[in-house]
Amino acid sequence: MIFAVIPGYNEENTIGDIVRRAKKYVDVVVYVDDGSEDRSAGIARRNGAKVIRFRRNMGKGWALRAGFSFALRNGADVIVALDSDGQHNPEEIPRFVEALKGYDMIIGSRYAGRFYTFPRNVIGNFGLNFITNFFSYGPQGLLRHQWLGDTQSGFRAFKADALRKMKLTGKRYEIEGEMVYEAAVNNLKVKEISLRVPIRVKGVTIKDGVRNAIFMFKKRFRL
Repeated sequence: MIFAVIPGYNEENTIGDIVRRAKKYVDVVVYVDDGSEDRSAGIARRNGAKVIRFRRNMGKGWALRAGFSFALRNGADVIVALDSDGQHNPEEIPRFVEALKGYDMIIGSRYAGRFYTFPRNVIGNFGLNFITNFFSYGPQGLLRHQWLGDTQSGFRAFKADALRKMKLTGKRYEIEGEMVYEAAVNNLKVKEISLRVPIRVKGVTIKDGVRNAIFMFKKRFRL
């Protein structure tokens, strides 16, 4: 059973199309509505998604964790996570599922393809890549070519057994780096595949970057 987990906040203009397209490649689409104030939840439901709805905005980490838990409770063998704003093409889901053969987690690397964002956010993403890789794999990981090129990408696929091993606590965007850290400490096999992002995306803000860096530091040293 393949589940797609799609978190979203006020994405009524895109979520219907994303759900319809994702349904062609998975058995179940789960849309986690993170306290939206628009019609996102209803549109997702009408287009065939199972909907989990938060009463208030909790953050991407909460939304992903809720979606993962639902998928694992309902018999998922493979879970694919993708965003609801149009930056991820559901047509690429089969590539992620195929790439899971022999691996535990697949990450779509935006830097291996074309990635449109703002210059200040590119700097933030590269900084977080360094921090996440350093705390996850250490300097020796760089020498062994274990460091990942895009630790902050939201388009990912997991084997269910691998996801069960991850102790995820991230509430917001820090969950992206946390998944890489948990994969490293659990000796999971991770592979990156190229990903083309068709729209300009917000990227990581300075505030997000600082928050994520502090979270990774606390996670690494169990503070």
